[in-house]
Parts: sequence; structure tokens; C-alpha cells
Amino acid sequence: MAAEDPEDDKAKKITIWTQWLAAFALSLAVIGSGLANGWASPYLAQLTSTEASVPLRLTDSEASWVASLLNLGRLAGALLSALCQDYIGRKRVLLLSGVPMATSWVLSISATSVMWLYASRISSGIATGMLWSSLSLYLGEIADPRIRGSLISMNVNASSFGMVLGNAMGPYLSMEMFGYVSLVPNILFIILFSLIPESPYHYLLHGDIDKAEASLKWFRREADVKPEMRELQEFVDGARTNIFLNLKEFLRPNNLKKVLLVLGLYGFTYVSGYNALFTYAEIIVTKSQIDVKPSLAVTIFGIAMIVAGSTATLLVDRLGRRCLLIVSGLGSSIGLALLGLHFHLLSLEYDGGSLTWLPMVALILFNISVSAGLQPVPSTIMSEVFQANLKNMGCFFVSSSNAVLSFASAKTYQPYLDLVGEKYVFWTYGFAMLFLAPYVYFFLPETTGKSLMEIQRATKT
Repeated sequence: MAAEDPEDDKAKKITIWTQWLAAFALSLAVIGSGLANGWASPYLAQLTSTEASVPLRLTDSEASWVASLLNLGRLAGALLSALCQDYIGRKRVLLLSGVPMATSWVLSISATSVMWLYASRISSGIATGMLWSSLSLYLGEIADPRIRGSLISMNVNASSFGMVLGNAMGPYLSMEMFGYVSLVPNILFIILFSLIPESPYHYLLHGDIDKAEASLKWFRREADVKPEMRELQEFVDGARTNIFLNLKEFLRPNNLKKVLLVLGLYGFTYVSGYNALFTYAEIIVTKSQIDVKPSLAVTIFGIAMIVAGSTATLLVDRLGRRCLLIVSGLGSSIGLALLGLHFHLLSLEYDGGSLTWLPMVALILFNISVSAGLQPVPSTIMSEVFQANLKNMGCFFVSSSNAVLSFASAKTYQPYLDLVGEKYVFWTYGFAMLFLAPYVYFFLPETTGKSLMEIQRATKT
């Protein structure tokens, strides 16, 4: 028996490249979503400046709406995804998300007034809502348990890469050219992902065992899929696509507890101020009065995010979900406290140039901490904890709540800043992040390395 185990392990190791291929194809769509988020920082700074040569001028109020409307679009996208997923499948929903994303770039290219930008941001929000409501489920369903966290973390990191790329391109490209460049990954995604199979879970949910087995064989290649097919059938046994029956099941206390658990994790992302800090990154750096060009500083922060996200991709299935989240909470809290300290020193009339190191260290630490845990792990947990017939509804509830929270985070930043000033804004965010570690320690079960069926058994009570 001992002599056979190495061969079994070897066989399993050579069958995961197809799963990485699917994740790579999806990452092209995620990069497009990241570009839509990264667009805001450089172009809002330009569109509100009296010195930049741009075709439009926005007031602070209009800029706030442009920054926030993407998140309202996410709510509509999450609803569309929830209505369609169980019927047409995760794959088709993911492919369809490419349509509103392409539309958003066409609107941005053609923009002659702020209304065009409003429409563009809503459209990209719809695409983002559809994408993220389906992506974690799809990857969670096709992945070997040993690499599930890594596949999802890779795509979360791809979003960071898109945001960094957007920030890097913004100072050098017109809005029109930015739109043309951003269409490229969107088109490549539609072409490549159309060649990837649907999730075997979707086929089993509709009773198509032959297609489910064919899909699983495509993702596992040489491996014997019979045992996994039996486990998948057990996982989806009794699952229904009737939304009203599922809603009754969804409202049971144990299932609501899972939703609130995941939503709580995402909630920490928004109370950290991550959305607002990235959207207004160049403006925050400018106000910090440091001796570094704002666009360069934001690019440095973005590179730190990518490095941290890549590290998380390697470690999430080794160290575990809980470890990364606890480190993420503590690190981001320290970073925000240091950033608040910088603005406190500025209020005491210290020279910003002599303090350049302080906000740079603070923001690099914050971005590394968030990207290493708080960004990738909640999406991984969301793909794991729901039973088969409630995955779609649970993800809809979480994704729609995320859209509202994300909108509120971006929209309230400027009014809160006007009310209390920078230092208290960042100290508030930092204080809130202190509660992530105890939340994870006391409430979050460890799911690393477990199959979806094993996770259901462990979280049944």
C-alpha cells in the first residue's frame, strides 16, 4: 500500500494544469474588472483638476458619484447572476459578464459628458457583480481541494494587477486610449473561456451525469473520477433549482449563520476603507505632501499588493485561511494607525517632505496586509461553505450586500473626511480592523484542504 501512494500522488499532481488554465482564462476577465477599478484613481484626479488637459471637468460631487456608481452596478450584476446561474450555468454567466464590461469601455471611449461616465461605471459594475458572484463558485466547484484557495487567490490577485495596471497607464494615456487597451483582456477572455467546460456541479444539479463526468474528466485528466463523482452526487443530492423552496431552506438558522459569517469577513474589507483608499489614492498621496510623485507612489503601493497577493496564492492552502486573515487584520490596523499619525503630524505643521517615509511605509503595509488575507480569503470561504442548492442564493445575498457596502464605503469617505479630517478617518478604520483577529479566531472554521462535502459535514451543526 505504501508503494502505491507515491504513484497516486504523482498522478494527482499532473492533473491540475487544466484547473490552472481555467483560472488563467478567468483572470483575464478579472484583470478587466481591476482596470475598471484602477481607472478611478488617476482619472478622477485629472477630471477634478483645473490644470490637467482633459475633455471633461467634474465637481467633487460628480466625482464622488463616478467613484461610487460602479458599486451600485454591482448590485444589479449580482441579481442578474443569481437569476441565471442555476439555469444557464456558471460558465455562461461568466461569459455574459464580458458584454457589459465591453459596453463600459465603449461608453468611456465615447464620453462627452458626465452622464456617459455614469453609464460607463454602472455598466462596469454590472459586469463586476456578475463576474464575482459566479467566479468563486465556479473555481470552487472545479478545483482539487488542495489548490482551491490558490486558484481563487490567483484571481483576486489578478484584480489587484488590473488596478495597478490602470493606475500605471492613467497618467500616460487619454481616457479614450485607456478604453481601447482595456478591451483587449476582455476580448481574449471571451475567446479563451468559451473553450473551457462548464462546472460538473451544474450538470449534476440538472441530472446530466454523462456531461458531469465528461467535465470532471477534462479537469482531472488521467485521474479516476468515479470516487469523486460519487462524492459530488452526494453533495448535490436533493438539491433543487426552485427558488422559493431554496429560500425556505436558506432562512434556516444554520444556513443564515453561514451567510452572516461570510458577510462579516467581507464587511471588514469595507470598514478598513480599502475601497475608498484605492479610489482616492492619488488624492490622498497629494494631500500627504510627500516628496514622491503621486502616480509613482500609487504604482509602488500596487506592486506591493501584487507581491502580497502572489504570496497569499502560495500560502493560503499551506498556512490556512484563519492564519492569513489574522495577520491581515493586525497589519492593516497598524498601517492605518501610522497613516493617521502622519496627518496628525501635518496638522502640527511638521514638514510633509521630511516625513515621506511614514505614509509610504503605512500605505505599503496596509496594501500588503489587505492583499495577503482580507482580499482573497473571503472569496475562498464563500465558495466553500454553502450546500449545493443554496450556493447561488448565498452568493447572491453576500454579493448584493457587498455592492451596498462598497457603495457606502466609497460614497461616505468624502463626507466623513470633510466632517472629521484625515487623521480621524484613518484611525477609525484602523480601530475597526482590530476586531478582525478575534472574529476569525472565535467564529471562522478552518476549511483548508477539505472537500466541499467534508466542509458541509463539519459545518452542519
